[in-house]
Amino acid sequence: MLTKAETRVVVSLQEKKARERLGLYVAEGDKLVREALALGCAVETVYAISGWIRDTSSLLEAFPGAVVEVSADELRRLSAQKTPNGALALIRQSRPPLDWRAIGADLVLVLDAVRDPGNLGGLLRVAAWFGIADVVASPDSADVFQPKVVQASMGALFHVRVHSLEVAPFLVEARDRGLPIYGAVLQGDSIYEVDLERRGLILFGNESSGLSEQLLRFVSHRLVIPAWRESGPGRDSLNVTMAAAVVCSEFRRRASRSGAGEEERRKVRA
Repeated sequence: MLTKAETRVVVSLQEKKARERLGLYVAEGDKLVREALALGCAVETVYAISGWIRDTSSLLEAFPGAVVEVSADELRRLSAQKTPNGALALIRQSRPPLDWRAIGADLVLVLDAVRDPGNLGGLLRVAAWFGIADVVASPDSADVFQPKVVQASMGALFHVRVHSLEVAPFLVEARDRGLPIYGAVLQGDSIYEVDLERRGLILFGNESSGLSEQLLRFVSHRLVIPAWRESGPGRDSLNVTMAAAVVCSEFRRRASRSGAGEEERRKVRA
């Protein structure tokens, strides 16, 4: 049975102060809760209607946390969604340390003041889709554990390591370690014509102002996605999530092509 105290705790997690104080966040809906359970995320409590509990019994058998059955009305009171879908989970926040061996071996998305929750969630989806395990987000970006970000990530949050930290010192360290630093800008070299390494940092800036001048000075390669037509009304720029998808796709395409070429060269030498 749902208590008033539990209701207050769950609803309070819509606010950042409560999330930070309790170290928890909320994932809502059938897909997200199932995925969190299947991946072994640090789920502490599941609140769900009886039908969902019955249909998910195989996953819940191995779940060590609490499962609280609630009515549809009770779930609506807990939810930040207009139409809650079966279940809601409280999950312990993950604060992974930086592993410079991993950072230096692959691509990393670096986000500067991406404040729109939908965009941040979408960027996490892009990272997960292209197998990018680490994302660095400046403290003035949207809170990654905000309900709207969690929902927009569609489960990608469970597959990437998100580091909230000051970007400039991070870039200093990366530069000192010899990592290439790419910046997505409106004026630069076409991403389809420049050399791209298999590893490095890819910077994306604020939705309206782009990358700050402070961070641009660290960028070693300025990349632009060329438009097929001249800009004009409705064609001024790409949404940051769209831009990230195009950029990451090109990086991975190049890596795949160069990997195939190396394999052919090894066959010839053999």
